[in-house]
Amino acid sequence: MRRYFQIAALLDLLLLFWLFDDPKALLNSQIAFISSLLVVLGSYYGYSRLVKRGVPLEGRDYIDRLEDRFDLEGEEVSDAKELFEQEKQRIKQSGNFKAFKQTYRGFLSPFRLVGYLFMVVAVLVLIRKGWFDAVGFLIGLAVVPASALIASLLPDKDHSSM
Repeated sequence: MRRYFQIAALLDLLLLFWLFDDPKALLNSQIAFISSLLVVLGSYYGYSRLVKRGVPLEGRDYIDRLEDRFDLEGEEVSDAKELFEQEKQRIKQSGNFKAFKQTYRGFLSPFRLVGYLFMVVAVLVLIRKGWFDAVGFLIGLAVVPASALIASLLPDKDHSSM
């Protein structure tokens, strides 16, 4: 997570230098960057609380679901078609509403909603004052996903010796 914030800060610094001559675009980009960062932090916090609580998804904990996606542990499956039919039947039986009930706290996190609320209010204030610059705002919003992309493409320091 630290690496992500370092990359985001570097990209934002580059954005500051690039938009320094246009105060309207600079203001919009920084407000967009801060609001999108608030949304990401709220999402991270909400989902991390969900994982720490150990909310079981479909009767299994989160780690089991990641390691054994198709719940094959302990099952004797000889045919791929049979496995496919079993998995299809299991998905139909579990339903999406059950999964929604177990995980809604992650994506409806109050911290995430505050980030979106900040973004909407900021845009409305900028429009009302006549300071809104759509291009600058979109460039500022792009910093956060670009940081995530770069952070995911860089090799992990902890696992580089493998």
